Amino acid sequence: MTTGRINPVAFVIIVACLLLALYNSVSILVLGLFGETTVGTITSYSSRLDDTSASVNSSRTVAKGYRFTVGGREYEGHSTYKSDEAWPKLREGERRTELISYLGFFPRVNKPTHLVDFEELGVAGVAFYVITILGSVVLFALLKRETKRR
Repeated sequence: MTTGRINPVAFVIIVACLLLALYNSVSILVLGLFGETTVGTITSYSSRLDDTSASVNSSRTVAKGYRFTVGGREYEGHSTYKSDEAWPKLREGERRTELISYLGFFPRVNKPTHLVDFEELGVAGVAFYVITILGSVVLFALLKRETKRR
């Protein structure tokens, strides 16, 4: 039996997931197109083996924390992604660097450069993010239409 209304909890979860997918995809494309690059310092690193029989760049979940400086101000970021990368954990006092892409006018939008480089993403990777943006917008429109109809 339906009551004719969308459950408010389900509605909030759907909207939050769509906003997250939209933000992530737009930020990756914008950083790839307009991002500036600087050298950042890795502050935390972990690599968890998920599946030894997975396809290329899918066997591990990598989590990195990093910081970088722009215009004399320090920013921090964190990124989690699938990869085959397996560095050892950071030792006390160890320093690792990595290229970080950020928006010059708003450095809080940032990611490790290898995650936004169109050459590394390839055509399929860029298409994935474009389709995710278009799909999120279509799902928002459908959700809006459904809430008005009820």
